[in-house]
Amino acid sequence: MKPRNNTEVRKAYLKFSCHLMACIILAVMIFTSFLKTSGIEVRRITEKALEYDQVYANEMSLSNSMDSVYQYMKLMNTSPRINDVLLQSTVSTRKMNLLRYTGTMDARDCRLYRQLLENINLFLGVKDSIRLQKIQEEMVKKDLMQCIQDNWKTRRNLNVGNSKGK
Repeated sequence: MKPRNNTEVRKAYLKFSCHLMACIILAVMIFTSFLKTSGIEVRRITEKALEYDQVYANEMSLSNSMDSVYQYMKLMNTSPRINDVLLQSTVSTRKMNLLRYTGTMDARDCRLYRQLLENINLFLGVKDSIRLQKIQEEMVKKDLMQCIQDNWKTRRNLNVGNSKGK
């Protein structure tokens, strides 16, 4: 005994099966494209992370180098045992090396360091002027002390000469 609407039921089952297959195929395609897209995103994120890590490492290296240059600059004019001219030459050499190093980096990543490096010449000029003024001050002090001693000797001689004449 077949139902009266057997063909309609078969058509409905066939239609349902086709729609179910289309939905399954569409779901598989969406899931596949999601996996591919997320894979590409993960790869790009990993590439950017490596790039940022490299920039961070370069900036840390640059920061450490700048610190050493400024530590050398702080040593200038602090002790007579330190050769300030040699120290100034060392600072200049390191500055030039840092300028070459910052030339290889992106300008946005090292803008502050470049500005500091450009001002090092000003700092070195001031430090050198201070050193030269200290040397000149010491010479003037020695001359003044010599003049004071000569003045005392002359006064004694005059006092001794006046004592003999009386």
